[in-house]
Amino acid sequence: MIGSYGEKWKVNHADISQWKNVLYWAKNEKWDIGVNDVTHFFNVDPNGFFMGYLGDIPISAVSIVNYSDNYAHLGHYLVSPEYRGLGLGLKVWSTAFEHAANRCIGLDGMPAQESNYEKWGFKTHYRTLRFSGNILRKYPCPEEITVVDENLLSNVIQYDTQCTGIVRSRLFSGWFYHHGRKGFVSMGSQGVNGVLGLRASTDGYRLGPFYADNERVMESLFHAAIAEIPVGTRITVDIPEMATDFIEFATSCGLCEIFYTFRMYRGVPPQQNDKSIKSIASLELG
Repeated sequence: MIGSYGEKWKVNHADISQWKNVLYWAKNEKWDIGVNDVTHFFNVDPNGFFMGYLGDIPISAVSIVNYSDNYAHLGHYLVSPEYRGLGLGLKVWSTAFEHAANRCIGLDGMPAQESNYEKWGFKTHYRTLRFSGNILRKYPCPEEITVVDENLLSNVIQYDTQCTGIVRSRLFSGWFYHHGRKGFVSMGSQGVNGVLGLRASTDGYRLGPFYADNERVMESLFHAAIAEIPVGTRITVDIPEMATDFIEFATSCGLCEIFYTFRMYRGVPPQQNDKSIKSIASLELG
């Protein structure tokens, strides 16, 4: 199908201003986008964002963001609704894959696309469950929880690396503060033992990343975040299915599962600490 468009079809790198088209598509898909997420995404790898055009009309998009020499994360695989089913997402996908080279690639894909991803060598490892709901009550912020600032950022990033197996300093350079964002950290005798990020989003607030070494820390960090949000506000969080303690706790707080994605990898995945991960940062960048 792509060939029938001849020279009208092209794939280009996108900058932040051009990526606004993709954000518009994503909002129409009810993705509940974090405020200014795109700025933090481009900080990681500004060359990892691609758009397909028919002439001058943006049609499709995908991002493959290179975190390191060993790992990249794929997201934003979208085609403008009126052009779907024509094979117009394939060429932008193929071009983006070249950007990742020989890196392991991770993604969080919708179930309907699982078989298509498998054709490109991806294997399903687990489900990521999106939970969402309105805050029904507030809790006092626990005294042992500290707000993330520039002085604590290096400790937080080191802990994130321990949990995910990926160095993500460029993503988190401003993720936890400024522009409707706040981060919370718990410190134990051996250093950081929990982190939670809170940010304003299209529909309310998003939680993530969220890590905790035990249930007490998990509940304390959650209560600290909720203390910042007005009662009745919607929060959304993407939970790996292995985090059964947080799934149970989130359910008791009034959150419900609304859909799920498959975490898939092509290549050898990073060695992550499943026990500590309660929520990923985003479906787009993991």
